[in-house]
Amino acid sequence: MSSTRTPAIAGSAVFLLAYLAVSFTGPLADRSLPLPDAPAADVAAYYGANPLAAVVVAGLQAVSVLGFAVFARAFERRSVRAVAGVSVLAMLVSCALSVVLAAVAGSASLDTVQALRLGSFYAGGVGNVVTLGVFVLLAAKGGAPARWFGYVAGALATLSVLSLAFYYASALLPVGRVLSMVWTVVVAVLLTRQRAVTGSAR
Repeated sequence: MSSTRTPAIAGSAVFLLAYLAVSFTGPLADRSLPLPDAPAADVAAYYGANPLAAVVVAGLQAVSVLGFAVFARAFERRSVRAVAGVSVLAMLVSCALSVVLAAVAGSASLDTVQALRLGSFYAGGVGNVVTLGVFVLLAAKGGAPARWFGYVAGALATLSVLSLAFYYASALLPVGRVLSMVWTVVVAVLLTRQRAVTGSAR
């Protein structure tokens, strides 16, 4: 772990709070976002009628994952940072595809709408959560605080890859994601306390 004064607490707080803020964007839309397996026509109708909601949600998700990127700088190991970078990139790709979908929903073909929707879903879902889980596992194994919490959160997030084959495993996506987010907050607080104690002892 890095000895620099990385603002880990701020990064982890943004990571969690910006993601949770998505739950409060419901009033911006006139209906619920269709599930990934919904007909493409329903997806196009949603994005065509609610471009602002789509953009706001994508923006909050992007801010959230950039907070995670700040938190991840607290770790020196290249493998840990590399996995964090992949996780960040996956969510940013998901956000970008959502914004594109909001822009073209009214004119694009249904095949294009479906491709953009599924691309956004898989990048921001399995792609982001599984790599987040791997990051947490590697960080915990490397000596990060709250090790056993990290093992549990990271394992659940990583196992969400099973959702590609088993529908019921999709429950691991939100559970693994949120537990991993909470783990980053706990670790950031513990790291900051450790550095404060070390600094006062000098």
